[in-house]
Amino acid sequence: MKHKNIINYIVAIAVVTLMVAMSEILGDKEIIFPEVAALCVGSIVLPAFPWVVNEWKMVFYITICAILGVLIVCFIPIPLWGQLILAFILSQVIFLLSRTTMAPMISAICLPVMIQTRSIVYIISAFCLTTLIVVIRLIFVKEGHKLSVVYKPVDSLNKDNIILAIKRCILVSILILATVPQGYKFILAPPLLVAFTELSKKGNKAIKKPMHVVILVGGCALLGAMTRLLITVYIDLPLSLSAFIIITVALLIMRAMKLYMPPAAALGILALLIPEKNLYWYPLQIFAGIIIFIVMSKLLSKDKI
Repeated sequence: MKHKNIINYIVAIAVVTLMVAMSEILGDKEIIFPEVAALCVGSIVLPAFPWVVNEWKMVFYITICAILGVLIVCFIPIPLWGQLILAFILSQVIFLLSRTTMAPMISAICLPVMIQTRSIVYIISAFCLTTLIVVIRLIFVKEGHKLSVVYKPVDSLNKDNIILAIKRCILVSILILATVPQGYKFILAPPLLVAFTELSKKGNKAIKKPMHVVILVGGCALLGAMTRLLITVYIDLPLSLSAFIIITVALLIMRAMKLYMPPAAALGILALLIPEKNLYWYPLQIFAGIIIFIVMSKLLSKDKI
């Protein structure tokens, strides 16, 4: 591994660990924003953005979506399944209007709905942590550790993309209705919704390696759940140590597999946020979810299953 790459990995690990450490110090889990792990992979670890976006649009859309997610919880008094459907549809609309391919914004709006977050702390954390990552990236670009990219708005509002977004909304809505009322909401964990949006996009390379995607995504979820159970629940060591182990091992797995999927890292960190009683079933739901979303993505992309 080159010297510059080592620095990128170390900084990404430090950002995720610092986030969880701050949540422990301040005694507020709302500070934990799992998508930070995904943003670190895409913005700090990889040489160039895996998304068509610039730094400040990333901050803007993550923050706007975080605000909207909390507002849905606070002011739309409907069942969880209804709130999730609304959040996903809204995320797809914003995704198209943004003229970017920055799918992590989808998780930013769906996560507070899934975990029923009403606190402004979540919004502040999402804004501050995304801004920190952007500042780090800009410093790295200046120092030659990262490639500078020129943002060119994508033609997201064409007929094909609009139809694809509508199909995503229909399929996800059906899946929400089939799983959430039964208590299997993590089949639709927000990072999986991000992965689905990316995998169903025309020309996505990861969809051509479905088994690799299942192993990576499910493996990171299993890593997150087992690490928290062993390190924090059973041994009673700090949650930040679990975060350090999860993000470090997740990055090493991605490097070994030569498959960098930002949502996979977020799923590992999400295991630190969910109720302890859900940890045992969390990996199984993630495995089921990613398999379902791969099948749906292949159908939408008209690829062979």
